[in-house]
Amino acid sequence: MISEQIKFKVGESELSGILEKPRTGASSVILVLHPHPLDGGDMNNPVVSSLVNTFLDIDFATFRFNFRGVNIRSDYDGIPGAVDDATAALRILEHLGLNLKGIAGYSFGGSTALRFSTTNRVDFVVSVSSSLALFQEGAYQATQLAQIDCPVLMIHGASDLTVPLENMNDISTQINGEVKCVSIENEGHFYHHSLTQIQNEVKLFMKTMDINRTHMG
Repeated sequence: MISEQIKFKVGESELSGILEKPRTGASSVILVLHPHPLDGGDMNNPVVSSLVNTFLDIDFATFRFNFRGVNIRSDYDGIPGAVDDATAALRILEHLGLNLKGIAGYSFGGSTALRFSTTNRVDFVVSVSSSLALFQEGAYQATQLAQIDCPVLMIHGASDLTVPLENMNDISTQINGEVKCVSIENEGHFYHHSLTQIQNEVKLFMKTMDINRTHMG
């Protein structure tokens, strides 16, 4: 695995991320987004790291970065700002000659990934514990979920008290693309006992959707 730290600007803020590539090489990259920056979320979150390792295992490159607000709380700009951060990350990846294949995110990052995908073309979305209320932050309409027409994998803890399971159902029914919903029994918001199951579900989803057949450059 080849790892490279990359810095990029969003307005006056400088963000830092890590581009990781399997040694087999890959021209397609998965953007992986982390939980809420004001609640301790960052790109080294265990669920995020687990997603990154999953994609690397199946020979995709990955890019993760810290949203504004991780290091300087006053830079935080909500979900709209997080989408801007992800868009800036996309631009730097394109500048490096990489093709964005898909996007994945956990909690705040999952909500951001969904919202990003309403205005940016991706081949798939992996959304873990996403919140409809966060998706709608700043008067964004839930009906915009219909703009997502690619395959989507949604994973949620059945006993999640932070973002109740109903969020997965409310979001999935409005997406135009094929959606696979996975509810993990006896699991809350933090997946202390289910990281391996998340990895297996992502790998199965990628294989079922045949996404891992055309990513090599």
